[in-house]
Amino acid sequence: MAITMKHISAFESFINETGQSDKLAKEINKSMLKIDSSMGYEDFAIAIAKILVDEYGEHNYAPFMKVLHNELGMKHTF
Repeated sequence: MAITMKHISAFESFINETGQSDKLAKEINKSMLKIDSSMGYEDFAIAIAKILVDEYGEHNYAPFMKVLHNELGMKHTF
């Protein structure tokens, strides 16, 4: 099932995170292990990119990357 995201200009004010990121992370990991327990980082990165392109929406790239980089302790340029 594809999820269609609407364009939101004030994205940060719209987001209402549910605090379920730990649960979601566990489910994503379980799904990945079912596919291939030896999946390399390159395949994982390409799969995430395909999800972002096909399902998430280009207008969400910068906010997504900002949060991802922050969670990884990386400086971002968005």
